[in-house]
Amino acid sequence: MEAKAPERIRVLIVDDEVELGRSIQAYLAQEGFDPIYASELDSALAILDDDLDLDLLITDIYLGQETGKAGGHLLTEAAIQRSPSLPVILLTGKPSMGAALEGLRGHADDFMTKPVNFAELKRRAIGVVENKLLRRRLDELEEVNRMLSSILPAAIEAKDPTTGGHSDRVVVYTDSLARRVGVSAPQRRELRLAALLHDVGKIGIPEAILTKKGPLTSEERLVIQEHPGIGYRILAPLEQQPHVREWVYQHHERWDGAGYPEGLIGEEVALPGRILILAEVFDALATARSYKKAWRKEKIADFFEAEAGRHFDPELGRIVAEGVRHEGVAFFQDGLEGGKQQDLF
Repeated sequence: MEAKAPERIRVLIVDDEVELGRSIQAYLAQEGFDPIYASELDSALAILDDDLDLDLLITDIYLGQETGKAGGHLLTEAAIQRSPSLPVILLTGKPSMGAALEGLRGHADDFMTKPVNFAELKRRAIGVVENKLLRRRLDELEEVNRMLSSILPAAIEAKDPTTGGHSDRVVVYTDSLARRVGVSAPQRRELRLAALLHDVGKIGIPEAILTKKGPLTSEERLVIQEHPGIGYRILAPLEQQPHVREWVYQHHERWDGAGYPEGLIGEEVALPGRILILAEVFDALATARSYKKAWRKEKIADFFEAEAGRHFDPELGRIVAEGVRHEGVAFFQDGLEGGKQQDLF
């Protein structure tokens, strides 16, 4: 399938073979790009200084050899200094492994030999631009994750101090179990964030209910049950990670459909979400709270065995029951990289 250019890629083409440079410019313009052409190093550097909206640089390596260094390499270095995320494709009529390696060491993204196949150049141009955009989005997501992982859990625990450390532990439990059952690395990254933020909706629940010592009334339980929906709304800006919101919203569902807020049944909750449901309950049972003591491992194992196929995914419930019976909480830590929440983000 022919590659399609993202909307109006603005590309600077630099080649001292004027006929070739102009031909590349005309072809890319015809293909929906917004190309600029320069035939000399100095004029290209001037364009780099003036044009902050470039999406791509395509340059011949051997410009201005009198400088003692291939001009294309100099231009690449200058471009990267001005705009570290600008992708670069190097062209050469004198191909050599040394020239290619030097270009790639200088942060060029691709290397093509002349004569230039225009269609292949277009394909590679779109590829390097899309890859840079993808890496930029991933960097932005990682920054968001770091921010959320440092701020929101503290806000949740400030609202409900009875659950100190709960979110951090649930992150560890979910990631360990997800690794054991073969959840992919990208899904595990999202699952860790969902585990960290699963109770964020409690920010919208009155403290008098969250910290109440005795049993809740039926009306108070209904209020508590609003926190997954509140969390879902709070996390609306995570458009690039929709599964995080989804699993936060579902973390009180049950395999048998008796959970909330939607009463989802079985595999209507995806595997990572089912892992989060289980890990959240495990921590609630294994941790002392103001209204209860921590359960012994045998009692927890019995509970998960009894609730396999009811509250929990039957296979996951059995795996955890067996593991906790033999190892206790260490079942969730064996082989875990790090074991602390800050190591996982």
